[in-house]
Amino acid sequence: MAEESKINMVGMRQTWASFGRCLGKLWHVILLFHFIPTDTGAQYTVSPSSTESGAWVGVENNTMVNVKAQLGYTAFLPCSVRMIGDKQISWIRRRDWHVLTSGVFTYTNDERFTITHRDGADDWTLSIKYLQARDNGTYECQISTGTGIVSQFVNLNVIVPEAFILGNSEYHVETGSPINLFCIIEQTPIPPHVVYWKHNDRLLNYDNIRGGVSVTIDHGTKTSSRLVISGATTKDSGNYTCEAPNTQPAIVHVFVSQGDKTAAIQRRTSGSVSVMLAELWVVLPALTVMYWVTKDTSALL
Repeated sequence: MAEESKINMVGMRQTWASFGRCLGKLWHVILLFHFIPTDTGAQYTVSPSSTESGAWVGVENNTMVNVKAQLGYTAFLPCSVRMIGDKQISWIRRRDWHVLTSGVFTYTNDERFTITHRDGADDWTLSIKYLQARDNGTYECQISTGTGIVSQFVNLNVIVPEAFILGNSEYHVETGSPINLFCIIEQTPIPPHVVYWKHNDRLLNYDNIRGGVSVTIDHGTKTSSRLVISGATTKDSGNYTCEAPNTQPAIVHVFVSQGDKTAAIQRRTSGSVSVMLAELWVVLPALTVMYWVTKDTSALL
């Protein structure tokens, strides 16, 4: 019994010693929180003389920045601030007033939107990946202070490249003659690395069925491409499309017909022009006479 009592006493001393050490650590923490100011965050250093009106330093309110980015690529919307204390930076899409981010957190199901910020840095950059035409518009970077809201605005212009096929919207050619189409890609800050040609819905760039199809691409000042189809047949008639990734396509309607039919079309077109000119020469003198008669009548009155 004496031995058990001794063991119990030793266990109680160890328990009380552990409790005392825990109590001492707790008291140390309480002292730290009592004597250290709570407004000196680990991420941002706020001057003791700063006030609510000075929470946004070095940035004018309601400033506007213009950003251009190409369709399908990534846009970076800048917002640079410092000495914000414990305030939160928010990004808002103005067209629907949707809060996209607050602090480092994102509040949208669209995973293309992300916020980039490094601890202690001044930049809060909103990134929009895989740009779409509907992303065009104004975005607001704002912070709420005791005196109101301070904002920066970024106007995002999404550039949509566009393809143009030189010539008319219709292309007439005789059977046996080559089809020769030339396409230019406009408004491309980042030039496309490839240009595609399609006949109706069939891709022609890598054609190995018909044969006689040539596609060349020139990466000059403006990206251009030429399509040449030798020995055209009536089966080659249809819609031809020139397009590049993330580009508005261009379409031309190709008509392949027998030589006599093509000549008939040309004669019919030139004949229509001749008839119109003949009619104009007949009507023009009559209109001149009517003008002078009306003028003389007005003078007499």
